Amino acid sequence: MIGDPLAGYYAGAAGMRMVDMLGGINPSLRKAIVLRARYMDDYARQSIKAGCTQVVLMGAGYDSRYWRIDEFRNVSIYELDLESTQLVKKSLTRRKLGYLPRNVKYIPIDFSRQSMTRKLKDAGFKNHKKTLFIWEGVSLFLNLDIVLEILGRLKEMGDGNRLVFDFVPPELIDDETNYIGNRKLIQLCASIKEPLTFGCHPDKIRKFLQMLGYSNIEIMSMREAHQLYLGSDQIEDCYYFVTAECGGFINHDSSQKNNGNGNNMIIQS
Repeated sequence: MIGDPLAGYYAGAAGMRMVDMLGGINPSLRKAIVLRARYMDDYARQSIKAGCTQVVLMGAGYDSRYWRIDEFRNVSIYELDLESTQLVKKSLTRRKLGYLPRNVKYIPIDFSRQSMTRKLKDAGFKNHKKTLFIWEGVSLFLNLDIVLEILGRLKEMGDGNRLVFDFVPPELIDDETNYIGNRKLIQLCASIKEPLTFGCHPDKIRKFLQMLGYSNIEIMSMREAHQLYLGSDQIEDCYYFVTAECGGFINHDSSQKNNGNGNNMIIQS
């Protein structure tokens, strides 16, 4: 489904062992990673063709889309992540290719402490240009307040922008599911100090996005993505993918907001 010249190199032996470990816990998890990447790649291509001239990768990590999506060569790319992660990534890229892409800007940030909008502005980001925001594999490690704050700030950065991100259902977070190996997954994430903290039902995600002013909201389950790309729905629905556009009717009904309990990070139905 994906041809990527650098993903394995960035991951290294340790990263590949982690992927194998996830596959051992639940084969659906390994497929989910590939399906998610393919779905977001396709949306990125569509968005650039629709006029997006800037792409922001939030929590970019070792994302290697630049090397597998030709359209990324002709737009401005902004990668946001911890400085320590970016230093390693840039070093690996230089070692492998001898250079860093001229149209990619690496912006060090701690999302819990620093302003994303300020960081982007300082790096040359243009609010008047149509932008795609890619937020992959991040939300499940945050808390509800931060998720809503980030979604709200993205909406404020201009109508016509696009967003794609992923989330998991709350059952996966609170271990109230029959997913294969779910408890092992929770324990694994906790052991590497990346605990799973945010889960949400699709209807709640849709309501939150509508409340914040997003439009053209599309939510695809992993089962639907598996059917789309592989012609079969025989897979557990442990992931959801979302696309949305900034703009449209804003629902000011405060009843859709969280209840203010900062300790309850799982949105229940």
